[in-house]
Amino acid sequence: MAMLTPDDIALLLKREGSEGYPGEASDSEAAVQRRTQLLAPVLATCQLAWDSSLSVIDLLAEKIGDGSRDVAWRVPFGESGILEFFIRFVALDGISPTLHLHALRTVGNSCADTDVNRGRVVEGNHLVAIVHRLQDESLIPFTVPVLYNILVDYEPAQIAASKALLNQQLITLLQSPNLTNYTPFVTYFCKILFLLSGHESEASVAHPNTVPILLRLAFQPPFSNDVDDFVSLASSAAAYLAGANFQESMVQGDDFGFLLDAYRHSLTAFDITQIDDSDSADALKQLRSALLSSLSDISANDSFPVHHPLGSPVPETLLQWLQVPNNALISAACLALGNISRSDETSLALVQTHRAHEPLIALLSNPEIGDPQVLHAALSFLKNLAIPAPNKELLSGLLDSSCIPRIFTLDTLPQVQFSAISLTRLLLVNCVPNVKLVCARLSSDTSSPAHDRSTVHAMTSLFTRSDAEPTKLEAARSVAVVCRALHSNPVKPILPEWDPEQPEDREDDSKRREEFYSRHDVGLLLAFLVTQEKWPILRSEAWFVLALMSRSKDGAGLLLSLSFRDRVTGALYKAILGSEEGADDIVTEESQAERLPAPEETLFPTGAGVELEPQQVDPKQKDQMERIDRENCVVMCKEMLRSLGPEFPELRQSKWEELVKEGTALLIKEKGGQ
Repeated sequence: MAMLTPDDIALLLKREGSEGYPGEASDSEAAVQRRTQLLAPVLATCQLAWDSSLSVIDLLAEKIGDGSRDVAWRVPFGESGILEFFIRFVALDGISPTLHLHALRTVGNSCADTDVNRGRVVEGNHLVAIVHRLQDESLIPFTVPVLYNILVDYEPAQIAASKALLNQQLITLLQSPNLTNYTPFVTYFCKILFLLSGHESEASVAHPNTVPILLRLAFQPPFSNDVDDFVSLASSAAAYLAGANFQESMVQGDDFGFLLDAYRHSLTAFDITQIDDSDSADALKQLRSALLSSLSDISANDSFPVHHPLGSPVPETLLQWLQVPNNALISAACLALGNISRSDETSLALVQTHRAHEPLIALLSNPEIGDPQVLHAALSFLKNLAIPAPNKELLSGLLDSSCIPRIFTLDTLPQVQFSAISLTRLLLVNCVPNVKLVCARLSSDTSSPAHDRSTVHAMTSLFTRSDAEPTKLEAARSVAVVCRALHSNPVKPILPEWDPEQPEDREDDSKRREEFYSRHDVGLLLAFLVTQEKWPILRSEAWFVLALMSRSKDGAGLLLSLSFRDRVTGALYKAILGSEEGADDIVTEESQAERLPAPEETLFPTGAGVELEPQQVDPKQKDQMERIDRENCVVMCKEMLRSLGPEFPELRQSKWEELVKEGTALLIKEKGGQ
């Protein structure tokens, strides 16, 4: 058979390709079979030229490389053996650069969107040779796109390339002093690295400095000035940072600063609103999210504070971010600092030495700030700082009416409201000075409506307005903390402004509390706590607080008003007797109620073995919760009867006495069985 000339081959490929058969489905079985048969003499010509060492092989390869751009020839090239013939040249040294170049073109074009040919490359173990060809920097403009065409959307090729150490070859090239010679192809490098990063094999074979090398390069001109180049490099780094080994390396080394630099650059160097290409804008958004996720994951590593202690460059950078006018940077700083402030030692230092809370108080107090992300991040960080007892009073500025209470009013941001009220509760627990602040009148002007209001009023208002059960719960718990403080400490120092109307009553703690309670509907919130069933431990905490309150006349009076709520009475019966049965009979059986002797005389006989005081539940002893709830509720009922005396309505007195008697009997039985 006579050899075909290069022009013959070019004409055949053009005439029998897509141009010669407009409208034909190029992947139909008939079309593939016809074109495969037409390629038989083409392959024979190429084989003869190679076997005969004819120089025309270079020109033949060029014409076939040109024809491979036509999608109609992709599958036929594979079926006919053309692909297999030319891919062999990729592995050969000592052949002309032209033959290498056009062989790569043929391979790359044949594999574009064609899995059957990609499979041939993988099964023939040819990827190793293609990866090796990256060492010839003159061919990089061809080798890199070829690799991308083989790997994209085809996992078997990606896995094979990973095992062939493609990552190491690419990372080595990115460090080359000749990088400027192939700068336009760096985005292809990154696309390939991104594809490789998702496979398990990469963790053990990738260049150990993949992430810092990519991030350093992203931060250097010309890549740092071009949004697409920067995003490509930084996104590849972020993809590798999803791996635990790369995160651990970032924790233990000195490279975390590069991640911070990249995140800051992504926020400050490019304005998304000024990017015309929507794909580029979306990619930048995704990059910011990915970098933030990496920052969060790495800073959450338990050993991160060991390698990056306060005072070292990374925490110092994060603390500086708290003061910049950039909400995204502030949010990131709060997230990372929140992760490293999980120990009391670090939290104490952040407040007492580094004053990390001060810019955040200013942020939360700024009425112009309504960004939910930065508000939520700041509040979450502050919650960590509020846990150690010595920090609570130092954070008292958060309780100013312009700060956290302002957040309570943001009804369109329920998650932010929840964080705000949770932080409030933490600031109040075991901190009487902060309780004093939230109880203080909002105005000293007696003619102002705010004169009879306090931050506690803002808490009860949030409870009433919110539909979110967790928010209602935190508001109720916060109020319970206030009530506990008011009934466990001298009251005048906490409520100095809430003087009773009668001067002679001003040294009377009970009268002062009564004045405060008359202006705040705390009963609604306390009722919620004891009637909710989702969190038993929190219900137990509430019964304990109510038992404390019952020992004073003002507290007993408040609790009496609570008892008129049907659900509260039902919860009380259930806590004492184990069932709500009988709770509904309090009103209907008034006329038949049999009056019992005074509780202190007969209900707790000497030697009964029961000495009742309010008992706080230990969360670690949930098995004791039912008994402690019963004891606290019996104490509450007994103390209410004692504190109110003749003021206790006859409607309820007999039932209350009976309830105390039955509950006491159960407690005696329980203690006797222990």
